[in-house]
Amino acid sequence: MAVGGGCGATAAVIWAISLAIYQPLMEPSGMLTDSLTGQAYPNLASNNTYWPRDIRLLAILLAFAGVILLSRVTVRGIVTGAVASVAWLGADLGLDRLDVSGSVAWLAAAGVAGFTLTAVIAERISRGQPGSDLGQHLAAGTAAVLAAATLLVTGPWDEPVTNPDQVAIENALTLLKVGLVVMFLVATVGLVADRLTAARMPRVAALLAVAGIAGWLAVGVDGPLRVLGLIALPVAASVAVIAARDVTPTRLLLVAVGCVAMLPIAAVLLFIVGLLTGGAMTSLAGNPAVNAADTDLSLALPGLAIGLLLAAVSYQATPSGDEQPRRRRRRNVIGADHARF
Repeated sequence: MAVGGGCGATAAVIWAISLAIYQPLMEPSGMLTDSLTGQAYPNLASNNTYWPRDIRLLAILLAFAGVILLSRVTVRGIVTGAVASVAWLGADLGLDRLDVSGSVAWLAAAGVAGFTLTAVIAERISRGQPGSDLGQHLAAGTAAVLAAATLLVTGPWDEPVTNPDQVAIENALTLLKVGLVVMFLVATVGLVADRLTAARMPRVAALLAVAGIAGWLAVGVDGPLRVLGLIALPVAASVAVIAARDVTPTRLLLVAVGCVAMLPIAAVLLFIVGLLTGGAMTSLAGNPAVNAADTDLSLALPGLAIGLLLAAVSYQATPSGDEQPRRRRRRNVIGADHARF
């Protein structure tokens, strides 16, 4: 319960800060004048200008993970969380269109209230319902990939950033990302905790460490090592979730190969879903368009799609069910037989 509630509270605060402070700060405003023709034209956005939107969407998805945890990964709980997340996204775009600013406390309180109401409804309608093994795996795998996607959210400025105002914004972005990454990982661990035995913990920790190194390569270096990091980051995150199940090292390797094979499809999802949703959300929120030389790419929703894809692939590559629950069911059957005698 603490993990799910922590996800929701953290999500609400990060969402409020991104919407009330950094969205208005990053939106272009005013007019620019062509030095040659003297013609005035509106100031347009550029690559990564709308990073606060990605942070907000990732926060909403983190709250969704919190609802899933609190509803014990039941189908009804997942559906309730999904419906509430879509409603929250609609409210987010509406508030963005109204250009709310400076109302962090009120927005955070509203976010917490909405999350709490959703979690209570999800928990109550899920009572007596069994948890979904597939839903648990998809949720954990997607949360891990969303942690990876969060690392890739960047500001619009070329490195190194030296302008004091831009440095302050970059520092804030880093803090918001750290909060999201940590809580996505906490949610991932919470979702697989019932399978995480002492024998499996070292390999899960090792794979998460590999994902951390890959994340540093993906955002901290250039050249071939960056490409390697971008490949290894989602794969290691996905395999780490499988490592919490009762699978052999050979099976883990097969899962990794399967995830790598899916990366071209993931890249297509990134650009198609990212560009379509980015442009649509910019239009719905009434924000200045991105100039034609750049792309209005959103990372949060493609990250969700890629996470679901890789989690589905890894689930299919594992044995049906988990050996530990299977043994538990077998013991229950044997115990029932003894009871009859």
